[in-house]
Amino acid sequence: MRMKNLSILFLFIAFIACKEVPPPINYEASKKLKDTTYTISSIPIPQAKNVLIEDISGVQCVNCPDAAVISKQLMDANPDRVFSIVAHPNLPALKALVEPINKEGHKSKYDFRTGDAVKIIQMMGVPGSLPSGYINRKLFTGETSRILGRAKWANYTNTELPTATQVNIDLHNEFNSSTNKGVISIKATYTSAVNKKQFITIALIEDSLIDVQEYSDPITFEVKFNPDYVHMHVLRDVITYATGDPLSESDITIEAGRVFEKEYAYDLKIDDPTNNEIFNVVPKNAKLIVFIHEDTPDLNILQVKEIAVVE
Repeated sequence: MRMKNLSILFLFIAFIACKEVPPPINYEASKKLKDTTYTISSIPIPQAKNVLIEDISGVQCVNCPDAAVISKQLMDANPDRVFSIVAHPNLPALKALVEPINKEGHKSKYDFRTGDAVKIIQMMGVPGSLPSGYINRKLFTGETSRILGRAKWANYTNTELPTATQVNIDLHNEFNSSTNKGVISIKATYTSAVNKKQFITIALIEDSLIDVQEYSDPITFEVKFNPDYVHMHVLRDVITYATGDPLSESDITIEAGRVFEKEYAYDLKIDDPTNNEIFNVVPKNAKLIVFIHEDTPDLNILQVKEIAVVE
């Protein structure tokens, strides 16, 4: 009887072992419409390096409005050079800060949390408190983590701005208002050789979302609610993989003069399983942020550009 049971067990294990496991499906693949690479002999002048502030935020985070003020000051001081993505992650460790507000007299209209934000933050490092963020995803000299408190954002942003980039980014966007869909065209031209695998990320953000936000009274430090808070640069979707698409599927050498041309389709109707709802991004408030960055473990952003969905 013992031998019979063992035989049955072995047959079951063999069946499981032989059963075909399907490969993971890249649901983003259909969004890529064009993917071309070639080289040019005339190397363009490197663009000035721009800066991306990734602000990890939450509607129940009383100090997060202050972080938004810092980002705005940096963007205003450096127009078309500094950009912001405000990510609300659906992470259990940050639940008390990021969950929509549902308190007496105050209830969130929106759920800003996204699964894409979770994937990005898990790759970059989960902060222990909010607000926190990343500046060009860089691990700066003297820091033990890429996670930076808001008090450090200005210093490291100003450190990055004077440098030149190794890759120039040029963007073009075509948007169909009747379908609320569009196509973004990206041209990435390398002005010097790189020896680390390169990735591209395309993020869709939305401005001018009016909803309740907790904040700290600057005089009494009492926790209060602003029902008319204007949420800006909110991450709504990532058109590529959340952690980026490889710039090249093959291990080609990226030398000075190497050009990549890509096109991606996007849709302003967002279906994020995190929220269990489908929502529409308002075209006039939508922007696309495109950045080229290194693979793990380096992750550094080489260049970032932004384009409005509707000019």
